Amino acid sequence: MTTWDNIYKNYQKGGDAWATLKEELLPRFINFIENNKFKSKNALDIGCGTGKYLTYLKELGFTVEGIDSSETAIDMTREGLRDNSKLNCVNMFDYEISIDKHDLIFSLSTIHHGLKKDVIALINKIYDKLIVGGHVFITLPDLESSKKWNTFKNNKEIEPGTYTPMSGPEKGLAHSFFSKEEIEKIFSNFNNLKLELDEIGRWNIIAIK
Repeated sequence: MTTWDNIYKNYQKGGDAWATLKEELLPRFINFIENNKFKSKNALDIGCGTGKYLTYLKELGFTVEGIDSSETAIDMTREGLRDNSKLNCVNMFDYEISIDKHDLIFSLSTIHHGLKKDVIALINKIYDKLIVGGHVFITLPDLESSKKWNTFKNNKEIEPGTYTPMSGPEKGLAHSFFSKEEIEKIFSNFNNLKLELDEIGRWNIIAIK
């Protein structure tokens, strides 16, 4: 059972809505969808959680696909979608993304859960598999945020910029934080890169292949 499967199971039993579980749809994401055109309207959500973003996109006519490390989250997404959308419980760093299928790949508060080399490899994979002209919307936490988040006041540094909480629901789970300069380098293959730091210290990253 993964860290986040424990979090979702606890939530189902009436426990805390940890992290993104308590968030509504990000206004920046809604604005991004409303102000862009998508060739095939085929979306992949990396870290789909309860599936609220996939439900939103489905209602707009997208074909949707989601992956998550939590079987409980996948079950919750399946219940919300009530269709045969492709959903997989899988490690995101191992998942084989279909090539030339998606014109939208997004990941909110998810892909930083790993070592930097794995995060960077996944972003490169996203670029390789996205159709030409396809869009990404990805969030990564700002490096300075690691000094401010309550859950990281008691942490262990694994490598420069990567920490693991020593307490709380995500105890032992690697979290990588990034500077603006790092993000610009990682996304250098993309076009029309836009970065915006939100109120809780996440970089909202929008780009096109």
